[in-house]
Parts: sequence; structure tokens; C-alpha cells
Amino acid sequence: MNQPPEGAQPFCSSGSSNRGAAPLLVHFGFIVTGIVTTLLGPLLPVLIVRWSLSDERAGLFFTLQFCGNLAGIASLSALISRYGYRAAFGAGFTFLALGVAALNLGTELFGLLATALYGYGLGLVLPAANLWVAEFAGSQRAAKLTILNLAWGIGAVSSPALVTFAEANHLLALAVYGIAGCSAILAVSLGWIDLEPNIQQHDESRAQSGTTVRARTACALGVLFFLYVGAETSIGGWAAALATRTGVAGGSLDGLVPAYFWAGILAGRALGPLVLRHASERAALVLGLALAGAGNGALLRASTLSATAACLVVVGLGFAGIYPLLISLMVGQFGARASLLGNVIFALGSVGGATVPWLVGFTSTLASSLRAGLLIPMFACLAMIALVGLVPRPRFA
Repeated sequence: MNQPPEGAQPFCSSGSSNRGAAPLLVHFGFIVTGIVTTLLGPLLPVLIVRWSLSDERAGLFFTLQFCGNLAGIASLSALISRYGYRAAFGAGFTFLALGVAALNLGTELFGLLATALYGYGLGLVLPAANLWVAEFAGSQRAAKLTILNLAWGIGAVSSPALVTFAEANHLLALAVYGIAGCSAILAVSLGWIDLEPNIQQHDESRAQSGTTVRARTACALGVLFFLYVGAETSIGGWAAALATRTGVAGGSLDGLVPAYFWAGILAGRALGPLVLRHASERAALVLGLALAGAGNGALLRASTLSATAACLVVVGLGFAGIYPLLISLMVGQFGARASLLGNVIFALGSVGGATVPWLVGFTSTLASSLRAGLLIPMFACLAMIALVGLVPRPRFA
């Protein structure tokens, strides 16, 4: 997967006219993926009312999104190995455009299929972009990955406001087509531009020593990705529904409530490079998970909009650095094999996103309480803190 396709020019070569444009396009694309990834959260109350869904049935939308995501991840390695990063980005944003546009077809079945379709696109774009940055950032990969995921956070925090504004002004279909249009433009741009890295930056010893990664480390990282993606998706996806049940936002503003969570993630990622100057990756992980777990616990007792907003911001701040830090740890452990073995670990993250939010809905239906369902991501945070201790120090700077 590290070999670019025959004839591809290295991204880092001085003769590449696209050298400056490629990172800008990738970061802008991550803003769009942030919007699409979190689109279900603010849309969920609308869909529940439109199709008279139970929480258990509504949770299937998350399952379909992440099943599509899983399929995208499964095909990513072969796609990059044969055609390079530009093919992964081009195909990924094409599926994003088609899937998001299909949300306007108007039935529950089409909505589920559309969610799986754009989920497949996310499964190509999200890991490809993270690997593209992490593999060649060297000792600065944690900070650079945090900046990349900051762009994702900008999209995520914009999504609830965009959906709420569009719904209030009867422009929801137009907004959805607008997102699809941006994805289509990115598919063309990133499918054409030179993105292939200069593999000469990597020496043989890194590739050879990467083969000694222990199974325990790989399993621990896999479970960490599973729990983290599941917990983040559960909080972001069910926040609006929780506001509807508790009545803290006054009905018409329920769709804006997830924005507090994504704003916390956005702020945390903006501060991430500064934090990493004074704390190790492991310390930042444990601190973030502890903060997120505490905020999640407080959220279950919040009874006003201000308290709910504060709790969601705290959870977001805690979660902000977890995903880029986990990717950095993965590259630090796997070295040159990260792009291959990472497929399995990214896939486990998608399985978490497909199952944990559904489990929240299932538990909520069973207990007749969404607060009971949202105990699950809090327990996931506690489990992740224990698992961090099983990951040794990174082997590659």
C-alpha cells in the first residue's frame, strides 16, 4: 500500500505543481466529511417524526452508515495499492455525493440505502486522509493529525446549525443537494491532482522493524478504536434526541444541541498542538478520556439547556484529541505497516460506530429511558482508560 502506482509523481517532489494545492484540498475535504459524518445527529429528530420511528429503528441509520463505512475501509488498501491516493479520494467523494443526494428520495428504505452509500465514501476518505498525513509527518504526526481533524471538527460543528436553519426555512432538500455538490467538486479535484507521496523518505529499517508488532498491542488498539468511534457517534448522534425528550431546548432548537458537542471537539483540537508540547500522547489520552467520561456522567443528570450544553462541551473537549492520538499511536507501533494493518483497526472503529449507537437505542427502548442508553458511552470511556495501559511506547518517531 505504500507503493504509488506506476508512473505517479511523488507528492513531495519539487517539480510538482500541485504541491501546495493538495493539502488545502484535503483539509477542505475534511470539513465536508465532518458535515456528512455528523449529519444524522441533527436530522434524527426530523426522521423520527417523518417516518414514526422507534429509537431502535432510528438507530439502524447509524448501523447502515457504519456498515457502509466498514465496506469502504475493506476496499481501501487494494484501491490505494493499485491506483494511489487520488483514486481513493476521487471514489470516496463520488460516493459521498451520490449518497447525500439520495437522502432526498423521501422514503425510509431509500434513506437507509443512501446512508450506507455515503458511509462507504466516508470509509474511503477518512482513513485515507489520516494515513496520508500520518505516514509522512514523522515526529510531528500527532500535531498534524490534530490539525487535520480540526478541519473535520469545523464541518461537524457546522452541521447542526446548517440542518436547523435549512429545516426552519424549508430549505433542507436544497442544503442536502449543496453538500452533495461540494462532494462532487472535491471528487473531481482530488481525483485529478497529484497526491502521491515520495516513498524515498522512508528507509528499509522502518519497514523491517515494523513486522515485530505484538498481537496484544494490535488487539488493544483495535478495541480502543471500536469503543471510541462508538462512544463519539453515540453522543453526537443522540444528543438532539435527548434534548427533545428532556425538553431543555424548546423543540425548535433541538437540532442545534449537538453543536455544543462538536464545538467542544473543535476547541479541543485547536488547542491540541499546544497541549502536546507539554504532555505525552499517553497522558493526553488518559486525561481526555477521563474528562469525556465525567462530562458524560454529568450529562445524564442535566435538566436545563445551559447544563446540557456545558456537559456536551466538556465531553467534546475530552474526545477532541482521542482519534488523532490513536492514529498516531497506531503509526508509532506499526511503522511502515500502518497502512496495511490499519485497515483492520479502522474497520473495528466502523463496527463500533455501527453497533454502539444502535445499542444505545436498543437499551433506551428496553428501559424506556434514553438516559439509560447513554450510560453505554460513559462505560466505554472507563474501559478505554484501562486499555491505554496495554499499548507500549511508540517504536517509530
